[in-house]
Amino acid sequence: MRAMTPTNVASHPSPPAGSFSALPSDHRFFSGIAVAAAIVIVAGFGSTYGPKVVNGDATLLPIIHVHAAIFASWLVVFVTQNILVLRGRIAMHRKLGPWAVALALAMLLVGVATAIAVARTGHRGIPGVEFPDAGGFLLLNLAAVTIFTLLVIAGWYWRRSPQAHKRLMLMATIGGLIGPGASRLAGGNAAILGPLVFAFILAGPAYDLMTRRRVHPAYLWTLPLVIIGLPPVVGPLASTSAWRVVAAWMVG
Repeated sequence: MRAMTPTNVASHPSPPAGSFSALPSDHRFFSGIAVAAAIVIVAGFGSTYGPKVVNGDATLLPIIHVHAAIFASWLVVFVTQNILVLRGRIAMHRKLGPWAVALALAMLLVGVATAIAVARTGHRGIPGVEFPDAGGFLLLNLAAVTIFTLLVIAGWYWRRSPQAHKRLMLMATIGGLIGPGASRLAGGNAAILGPLVFAFILAGPAYDLMTRRRVHPAYLWTLPLVIIGLPPVVGPLASTSAWRVVAAWMVG
């Protein structure tokens, strides 16, 4: 890798945080939380999607299968990228980076298309996370995929700052995918769902507090964004007349 001269240092964006020195335990933590998140998300979606596939459920829209394949691919890439860093395969990690971003953009397109298609069927949610109308569930799905994409783009933008980069990528996956996956795994049980989701959301900041006694600033501005995408916040927004107009236009 070529040396960073004053000229090319200036050409890269400054990280959104002060200096955060790497610790030996960092790679183990980020790899471990990536694997744990992937297991919860796959188990959650698998508990509802899997039986329908096995039973040949005719109500499954074709776009759902595309959605499942692309989002599962992201989990594979996300876990792989963390393990590559854990094993010191930084060059390979960087080579896969642009492909990961391209996959994230594909997820945005497929995620939006799927959310609209599902809303057109009148689907209002899943047990424990149901809305009065399909527009509410549409907003929840759009919020999740939008938050995911924004944080992935931010992670890519700050890729020259490893400490910010890894935290942004973690929050992208957790903020956009852990809620939808965990809610299906918990069967809508709020007593399980709430603590489980927040345990993942706060795992990164908690790790920082335990190891540095302070939280990386990347978490401080991503946490509010992630919280906006949770059902208790989306619900009131979905009930506004402005969103009802937008939802009606999108669903057609």
